[in-house]
Amino acid sequence: MAKKWISLAVILAVAAAIALAGVRHFRHARVHPSTENAYVSGDVFPVASRVPGTLLTFEVVENQEVRKGQVVATLDPRDADVGLDQARAALEEARSALATTRAEISQARAKVAADASRLALARTNLARFTELARRDSIPKARYDDAVTAEAVASADHAASEKALAAKEASLGVAGRRVAVQETRLKAAEVNRTYCTIPAPVDGFVSKRTGQAGQVVAPGQPVCAVVPLGPANVWIAANFKETELREIRVGQPVTFRTDADRSRTYRGWVESLSAGTGAVFSLLPPENATGNWVKIVQRLPVRIAVDPESDRDRSLRLGLSVEVEVDTLAPPRAVPGPAARTSPG
Repeated sequence: MAKKWISLAVILAVAAAIALAGVRHFRHARVHPSTENAYVSGDVFPVASRVPGTLLTFEVVENQEVRKGQVVATLDPRDADVGLDQARAALEEARSALATTRAEISQARAKVAADASRLALARTNLARFTELARRDSIPKARYDDAVTAEAVASADHAASEKALAAKEASLGVAGRRVAVQETRLKAAEVNRTYCTIPAPVDGFVSKRTGQAGQVVAPGQPVCAVVPLGPANVWIAANFKETELREIRVGQPVTFRTDADRSRTYRGWVESLSAGTGAVFSLLPPENATGNWVKIVQRLPVRIAVDPESDRDRSLRLGLSVEVEVDTLAPPRAVPGPAARTSPG
């Protein structure tokens, strides 16, 4: 009989312990919503050529760590060098034409001054001969010669002024041609610098597709650089819509990756998506039908990673994560996008 009571007491104690554990787990889950539908996400910067060309060298290998500005690949520069030489020659030609136009303007101004002097002399002679002709002191032919000389000098002066105006107008055209060629030279120099393809940020080389000798088009990625700094890595956690009531921006978060379950990382809720994953899918669901089944939706929640908990930058994009949010803790002030650390 005593054994029965002992067995019953043991069973009741075990049941009480299980019930207590269940209650504690239920209460904990209510204020600490969690999900295993979460992954490490981050920025991926494609590295591409800005001009067409042939890859001359590829300086990095897959998974190599690079620094911002480090040379990733180079293009064959011969085409760019030819374009640069052509732009320089065209600029020198335009500058020579401008200098020639300026010299012609100087000559035209000198001719205008000479014609003006001849016109003044012709007018003086005409006035003198007009007075003498009025007194019949000179032959009429002499007077006619003075009139003709004044008319010719006047026409020459007018013509030289028009020629000067035309040369001065062409000076502006020549100056604009020089400016155009200077711009083309700068563009050629910039295109020459594009023969060197640098890393856009600090990070690790990934998705290398380029090979030496390959012909690439502008914008064609040859590899990607993945920065693993705290400003470029975050957790994308998909919570059920029934768990979102207590989740607020700034609340502390703990999470573990499946790669290392013994290590706990920290972070905070940075933002909540503007829509569920179904809304932004390629084929959004159409619920206005006769056959409708209610499905609990999930909302993506972006979680920032505490830099102190990932100082060794062990998080890798795509790792599966188990996330838990502490809704009882006071939310922290979340910095805006401008206050985040810039990549690189």
